Amino acid sequence: MKNKWLIALLAAVMIFSAAACSDGGSESFSVKESVSESENNEKESSATVDYSTYDSFWMRGHDYKTMPVAVFNALPNMRSGYTYDYLANAENTIKAYSEAGVNTLYGLYELCTLKGVETALDLCYDRNIAYLVNMGDAANLTDSSAGLHNLDRVKYYDAFAGVMASDEPGKTMFENLGKSFTVLDRYMDGVAEGVLWHANLFPTYASQRQLYNRINDGELPEGGYTYEEYLSDFIGEVNPKVLSYDFYPCRGKEGSLSGGYFENMAIIRKYAAQANIPFWVYIQACSFGGNTRVPTEGDILWQVNTALCYGAKGIQYFCGVTPSDGGGESFVGCYFDRDGNKTPVYDYAKRANLQIAAIDEVLMCSRFKGMIVSGSTPWGEAADSGIPKEDIVNEYGAIKSVDAAHALTGCFDYNGKNAYYLVNDSASEEDAVTISFSSFVKGYYVQNGEKKTFSGDTLSFSFTAGEGALIVIG
Repeated sequence: MKNKWLIALLAAVMIFSAAACSDGGSESFSVKESVSESENNEKESSATVDYSTYDSFWMRGHDYKTMPVAVFNALPNMRSGYTYDYLANAENTIKAYSEAGVNTLYGLYELCTLKGVETALDLCYDRNIAYLVNMGDAANLTDSSAGLHNLDRVKYYDAFAGVMASDEPGKTMFENLGKSFTVLDRYMDGVAEGVLWHANLFPTYASQRQLYNRINDGELPEGGYTYEEYLSDFIGEVNPKVLSYDFYPCRGKEGSLSGGYFENMAIIRKYAAQANIPFWVYIQACSFGGNTRVPTEGDILWQVNTALCYGAKGIQYFCGVTPSDGGGESFVGCYFDRDGNKTPVYDYAKRANLQIAAIDEVLMCSRFKGMIVSGSTPWGEAADSGIPKEDIVNEYGAIKSVDAAHALTGCFDYNGKNAYYLVNDSASEEDAVTISFSSFVKGYYVQNGEKKTFSGDTLSFSFTAGEGALIVIG
């Protein structure tokens, strides 16, 4: 067991209490430097960064400026429908995840009671990957739950970063889930800093009965149960560290995207901001029955980049390995199939993750200020984007206008600097985008993981479908 966690944790706490996010001027985004008090904006007068400074979450196993890039069902052991044991072959699998830019793994079939999970934790540590284990009964814990003792097998491993507690819980589960999180905090006393008790929420297209009872059955409160009530109750009763949800938009023929995508993200962003916690999104990386499709490269890039553009601080893929079929769903796609092979999605996601790794410290240390909508959207005119009026701005900081056939520009305050995340808002078509600034400016941009400096009063890009770029002025 690599048991350096205590020393590392104490050191991290000391550094964390005195360090702020860098201003992004370094050529290497991997260098995490402290900045002086004078380099911070007025809001950070003490030059101290804590969890609330940028609505980010510092996960154990990562530094503060690393954005979690996670996969669900990361290392399944052999089970029905599988010809390859990913847990038994964890070294090769974890190496492949690391090469694809994944830095966080979520357990599903591999419960923390399995011996292979301990080996996986050691291997994750070697590659700076955080691992959230599946406890099985984590949503209904008491102080006397036998399942708690299973955490003794894993909680002191350096790569242990938390527990997968619940996926798409209903309101009737929130009270127990909140109690379970409290129990986990007590049980992990001294280890809990940066540890995540993870619960992922339904999308807006879930039925009211699903939102309330988890299953599409049962009684509803008089007057029904809205999605905003669902979010409010979850935050109030569970007290989560992040607000995570899934919305899978790749349905029908190539290029088509489900309406309501941005409406859902906007509601999630609003409630996360009110709770002063980050929001994380799930990326559809597979088809799972009905009219869903295996995502194209454009689909993957569009999902990831629109989420970054709107201020998401965690990217999660559904899934890493293709799950077993069941419950009327048949899964195709993901990073790996059930036979130990990479799929095309692996390379699509690798390209998206390369960009995240190059820019995450800027976005993790920024606050979302609004969205510029240029041209059409996947659903028609700009007014049909689903982005609420209160989130839309016509200009921000140095930007005067954005000329494009279909583009979004997320506007951010990056330690007093203007930062922008520009996205081709089409999953199937290329776009040429020109930004006009209000004056001569200097700065840099990052596209496809490559950083370049620029100066002038305009800046132009050629984007493939769904592609994005970070721009920092100054």
